[in-house]
Amino acid sequence: MNSLPKIGLLGHGRFGAAFAALLGEHGYAWSAWDATAAVPAGHAAADIDALVSASDLIVVCVPLDAFESVLRDLRPRLQAHHQVIDVCSVKEAPCRLMHDILGDAIGHAGSHPLFGPLSIARAEPLRTVVCASASHPGTAQLARQLFESIGSEVADQDPSSHDRSMALTHAMAFFIARGLVDLGVGHDLRWAPPSFAALAASIAAVRADAGHLFNAIQNQNPYAAATRQQFIETLTLIDRRLADAPTSVGTLPDPGPAALAQTSPALLEAREHIDELDRELIALLRRRSELSTRAGAAKRATGAPVLDPGRETALLLQRRHWAEHEGLPADGVADLFKQILTLSRRAQG
Repeated sequence: MNSLPKIGLLGHGRFGAAFAALLGEHGYAWSAWDATAAVPAGHAAADIDALVSASDLIVVCVPLDAFESVLRDLRPRLQAHHQVIDVCSVKEAPCRLMHDILGDAIGHAGSHPLFGPLSIARAEPLRTVVCASASHPGTAQLARQLFESIGSEVADQDPSSHDRSMALTHAMAFFIARGLVDLGVGHDLRWAPPSFAALAASIAAVRADAGHLFNAIQNQNPYAAATRQQFIETLTLIDRRLADAPTSVGTLPDPGPAALAQTSPALLEAREHIDELDRELIALLRRRSELSTRAGAAKRATGAPVLDPGRETALLLQRRHWAEHEGLPADGVADLFKQILTLSRRAQG
């Protein structure tokens, strides 16, 4: 880590604070300044000048509507060795502003971390898009290295392709989820069918957002409005088809092997569902392992022992109760969790 640049976070709101915690977990030294939000002692810069003086790489973590003014205020304070990246959820506008304001003199790159406080807390996979400036490929490479070092997958995109993709995915997911919330979908979704799980995650994200992210990805993405209109028109067409011919909307073709589909469609379907669930289980085990690593680091930070036999005994007893409640063999589930605890011990070191 000693060869990496000193990182300054300009902004310590919900994302800035979550990102700072990730940096700390991976051994980075960082400082931050925010005009309104509190910064932990030992990391707080006295002002922007102090932040710039203590940093080589400056990550601008402010909403897009404040980005231009912050960047113009930052520019006179920067020197040739400084590099700047943003974390805005749209990319055309911030990349254009960095090009116009920072130009060839100051290295810069766009980035969009496709994660936030909620997904970090859940140990969900981290993914980041990096948009390189043609004038500063080295800064883009530095951004890639930074995000990869905290466990994020990184993809390269140009700003226009990024925003078009986000209009179809990020903006649409929030648009649909916001509609369901306004329609009256409740907080208790225990009795929702499994097919609703992905929507439930989007609804949770919308509820956790104070409105800033929703407004940004809907109003500041130049392609979001047209995509919303196309979506509404498509839903209207589907609704008309249902009303005109309820049985002819169409079904998806059977993707399974032809021979097995003909001899036993039920077996093919069961196997496909088992494979899907096993992939989900492995992904969940990976997330659990990441949380165990985080728990181990927290224990060491407080001087607590990493191994906790009492906690493990109580955990196994609770899992046995859960298994019995679900009609599963308690002994078998307990044996499974003993193996999972072994993985956790290895993750915690």
